[in-house]
Amino acid sequence: MEKIRICISFAAVGLLLTSCTTSTPEKLGDPVTFLDSAASSPINEAALSKFNDVCRRDGNSSGINPHAKALAAIENESAAIISKKINARPDQIFFTSSATMANNIAILGIAYANPGCHIITSKIEHKSVTNVCKHLESQGYTVTYLDVDRLGRVDIDKLYKGIQKNTQLITIQMFNSEIGTLQNVKAIGEIAKKRGIPFHSDAAQAFCRYDINVDELNVDLLTISGHKIGTPTGVAALYARDVSKLQPILFGSGERLFPGTKPTALIAALAVAVEHFQFDKTKIEKNYNALVSALLKIKDVYINSSSPSHVVSVSIGGVLLKDLLERIKDYSFSAGCSCLGQGKSNVLEAIDPDGLLPVCTIRLSFTDRVDETVLVKFAQKLEEVVRELRKEKDIGAGCPSGEKGKAGYFGVLA
Repeated sequence: MEKIRICISFAAVGLLLTSCTTSTPEKLGDPVTFLDSAASSPINEAALSKFNDVCRRDGNSSGINPHAKALAAIENESAAIISKKINARPDQIFFTSSATMANNIAILGIAYANPGCHIITSKIEHKSVTNVCKHLESQGYTVTYLDVDRLGRVDIDKLYKGIQKNTQLITIQMFNSEIGTLQNVKAIGEIAKKRGIPFHSDAAQAFCRYDINVDELNVDLLTISGHKIGTPTGVAALYARDVSKLQPILFGSGERLFPGTKPTALIAALAVAVEHFQFDKTKIEKNYNALVSALLKIKDVYINSSSPSHVVSVSIGGVLLKDLLERIKDYSFSAGCSCLGQGKSNVLEAIDPDGLLPVCTIRLSFTDRVDETVLVKFAQKLEEVVRELRKEKDIGAGCPSGEKGKAGYFGVLA
């Protein structure tokens, strides 16, 4: 155990706490059921073992000595495994420290190579896309933020009509981590190719869960993430069809897009995770349907996810998020609520522009290793807590119950 402790980075230690469906965080005491796999997937033991093995090796892969060459060989082998997964070449895979960094490199790289250009994105992108676009706007670039429908889907016709003469980038995520929308990336890619516009897609949540062929999808830049499929945190990658089209935003020794010493152990772990990651879509759909059915038994709840996936978003009327978190401590899940002073997420604002949804929203995400009974028990626990909170005086003050949405607009998703 002591040897393992020496090798594992602080990033890996954090993930070890969520290595099982039910884990025991050090400060919480009682077992807590993990329903937040979209934030970070449980650690893959084979990937962790590979990480431990490689991090014990001496050397720096950027050198010219035998130790360096051995590490470089590991990185090349890893790139080959990862590139094969998306039908790319190994030399088109550029390792980064996170998906956020990969998104920045892709978007800023194209933008800086085309000063003052026009960019098309959507209103439900990850902050590492949205905030980069906002920054570029402050620098004189123009950005079109496409509306989405109640299901979070981009209107392909509006995207096409939104193309301008100086449009140099389309960046649309493949799978939305908050509400589980799977975009029609193939249709977007066809438009981008026809108009000669580079197309970037943030596939951090989709990689290994859905089939990705960059040629068939006509994707020029693709972001993938390691810890979403079971590696320790700290490694991701950017696929770039033609690296010469990107202006570097980082400078130093090493490769063009992400210079510096490479984390060989993490790169090796990513390749192993790709080989071992499992995503039983039949089990995921079964889990999704069981959870949604149980959630709909609660009065004034609105399901914000439309297709069976590992993500379920639900808005709950008449309660405060902070109160739910205080009462439900035996489950880990993600949440977003304006009652905490943070405002709605850009995703919720995009699918609910009229403000009909209750302000309290939680996201549940799970792997195919989670049994449906666990999800049903959570829904029952949630129903019990919500009922208690609604009975207590003034608990729900200031949080609308979603009465305006009862005309059936939201029920369509169920």
